[in-house]
Parts: sequence; structure tokens; C-alpha cells
Amino acid sequence: MSDRPLEPSATEMRAMTESVLDLLVESMEKLDSSPASLNSPSASLLSELSAPPPEEAGKLDELLELTRRATEQSYSTAGPSYLAYIPGGGIFTSALSNFLAAGLNRYTGKASTAPALVALEESVLRWMCELFDFPAESQGLLTTGGSLANLTAVVAARTRHAEGQVDRATIYVGEHAHGSLLKAARTAGMVVEHVRSIGSTSDLKMDVAELRARLAEDRTAGLVPVCICAAAGTTNTGAIDPLPELAAVAREFGIWLHVDGAYGGLLQLTERGRARLAGIELADSITLDPHKSLFLPFGTGALVVRSRNALLDAFSRPADYMQDLEEDDSLPDFDALTPELTRDFRGLRVWLPLHLHGVGAFRRQLDEKLDLAKLAYDTLSADSRLEVPWAPDLTVVVFRLAGRDDTAQLEYLRRINDSQRVLLSSTRIGGDVYLRIAILSARTHEDRVREALEIIARAADDA
Repeated sequence: MSDRPLEPSATEMRAMTESVLDLLVESMEKLDSSPASLNSPSASLLSELSAPPPEEAGKLDELLELTRRATEQSYSTAGPSYLAYIPGGGIFTSALSNFLAAGLNRYTGKASTAPALVALEESVLRWMCELFDFPAESQGLLTTGGSLANLTAVVAARTRHAEGQVDRATIYVGEHAHGSLLKAARTAGMVVEHVRSIGSTSDLKMDVAELRARLAEDRTAGLVPVCICAAAGTTNTGAIDPLPELAAVAREFGIWLHVDGAYGGLLQLTERGRARLAGIELADSITLDPHKSLFLPFGTGALVVRSRNALLDAFSRPADYMQDLEEDDSLPDFDALTPELTRDFRGLRVWLPLHLHGVGAFRRQLDEKLDLAKLAYDTLSADSRLEVPWAPDLTVVVFRLAGRDDTAQLEYLRRINDSQRVLLSSTRIGGDVYLRIAILSARTHEDRVREALEIIARAADDA
């Protein structure tokens, strides 16, 4: 290294990159055979990782080896075996985009600081808006994930419908809604008692009649309804709320309709997904997670909002120290549309894979996952030892051992996961434990799903 270690030479940069690339490629090549859920690092490894940074320079090869060992002790979230929660993808070309974006390190919070790069990002956001038939005055945003997207939407809704009345603002979520919506309401200043949990019908979708009754009660009581939060694919089961009916209720009461489509929204790319998501285009805002259903790295969420002005009203604030930056009406200043000022250049990790592989490659992957979910549902439903109460709307299938208590269900899950070939998760529905198989990784194909079904059957034999 030179006497300027933070400014390596071209030769040094290439050598370091090659070492990192070797580790990454080796890791990706092992994904198919890697254990699904190792998470028991040794005391010595934890001790090494807990050491503070040294005063003098370390050696890259040793640090990469430590990174490799640490990574091995984790859930294989990027691999084909990860069928728990909602899988991500982390495709290689998006990782390259992240590396490039971080190295270029351009600021894209203001259009005038990097107008061409903001235009690049905005092109992907316009594509997302148009995917849902949103009008020209709509706006998309890339966020760190669905939680920040939900927060941004809730703050915009609160600002539009309850500015100065936050103490009386109410918000309506389904009983199977994602926990980030409660956090969003609290962060937006609403009291927890004003977050209304609306029950479900027998198909686990939000009960429209109960919602309408609660809205009327709150209005009569002098409260200020702000937002209905529907689900386009709950985490529990992938259920899609009755979006057209909820849109009608939102119009009737003159309030905001937000759709949390973090899991399922981008299945709009497929013919089946568009049919099942009918009504989503009526929303005021939709949360999307490209790090789920576009298989991109964690930290890639999105929000599309019908009215750009709603975001500006909520978040645009002038600052004297930015007076030298010119405004460009043809490009968005992202800092005026979100809670963030400093942000990484997220657009490249979405733009490059879509342009390089084509949208059709992603559409075909999503269609495959819908097919695999049907395969799983049909196979599990045919096993008389199992209860499989709900056909999947998307790519999550829930099931349980018939006639067994919750302790037996969790033991059943342990037996399945002990195979280390797949990782499933559990949830509670109506107070009872169910197992979940969630199929959404780009690397999960029919061979792994059939293997998972065989493991599930063998574990039922043992049970």
C-alpha cells in the first residue's frame, strides 16, 4: 500500500476487487448445497468478530476469510432452500450494480447534483407507476424497504387528511397486516389506540363490512379517519384484501387508500398477478419491494404515490444551506419527497438488471413461482395427514398436521428444518400454529420444491 491507503492505485484496486469477487462467486456457487439455516457461530469466531478495529492496517485476505466464516453462520437467504418468511434474491447483476454505485458514490437526493443519474432512477420509477396505470402526476420512490415505504405513505396520508388533528387521527389495518404499519402510525404521531385492527372473513381478507362500521363509528365520535391500509399479499398467507371494495369505501369516506404490496405488488407483472390484484390501480399509494419480487439485494424498497403533491406537502422543506442548488422541474428532488436527505444511489441496482436481462426474464421467474406454489398446494392438499385450509393467492402456502396441538406443529417444523435442505417458518392464524412455505427466490426451482415436499412428507411420517 502507498502512503495514501484510502486512495489505492489502479493495480491495487483491481487486486482487491479480484479477491472480493472470488469470495462472492465461490459463495454463490455453493448456494445450492449450503445448509439452509446454520446460525451457531463458535465462541472463538464471535470473539474474533467482536475485536475493535486496530490502529494499523490489516490484511485483506485474512479479513475476507473472517467474513466468509461469519457469512456461513447465517440463514441462506439468497439460496434456493430459503422458503421461510418472504424470500429475497440478491441476483448477481444487482450486486454488481451496488458495487458500482457505491464506488461512484454520487449524490442523487437533489436532481441538480447528478441530473443524468436522477433521470436514470426516475425512468425506473415511471415504469413502476405506469405498471399500475397511475397518472402523469404520480411519483415513485426507491426506499430502504417496505417499512420506510409504508411510513412515507402514512405520513403523506396523515398530512393530507389530519394536519393539525393528529391527536384525533385514525388508521385502519387488517388483523394480518404487517407490523411496520403500526410502527409507521406511531412514528407519524398517531396514538396506538387509534390504530384500528379490522377482522378478517373466513378467507383471511379484510372484512369490508366491519371496516365501514368502524369508520362510521369513529366519524360519529369526532375522530378523523386518515387511511385504510390494505394488503396485496399478507406475510402470513399471501392473502390479497378485496381491493375494489376497499377503494369504494375509501372514496365513500373521502380518505386515503394505501396498499401494502411489499410482497405481492410486483406480481402485477404477470397475467395471473394482474388479475388477482385487480383494484390495486385505485390506490392512492402502493408499497413495493423489489428486493422481494424482483429478486434484488436487501435494502431495495419502493413506493408509488398517485399524487406527487401529496409527498411534497408532507416532506418538502427549504433549507438555506441548499440555496445554491438549482431546481429542475423536469426531474424530482428526492429529498423533497421523502424523510431522507442523504441517500445512496439506489437507481442503478434496479435499472441495470432490468435493462440487462429485460422485464420478461423477471416476469417468467414470477410466473414460475406461481406455478410452484400451486404444485405445493396441490401436493400438500392431497396428503390426508395435513390440513391445508386456504388456496394461495400468491406464493405462500400454509399447512399443519391434522388434529395435532401447537407443540406438535412446532416439533414438526423442527424436523423439517433439521434437514438443512430447506427452511420453513411458522405463524399463528386464529390462535393456532401453522407452517408456511414461501416460494419467491429466483434460485428456487421445481427440483427444490419437490425435495421440500418430500421432506415435509417424511417429517409427517415421523410425527
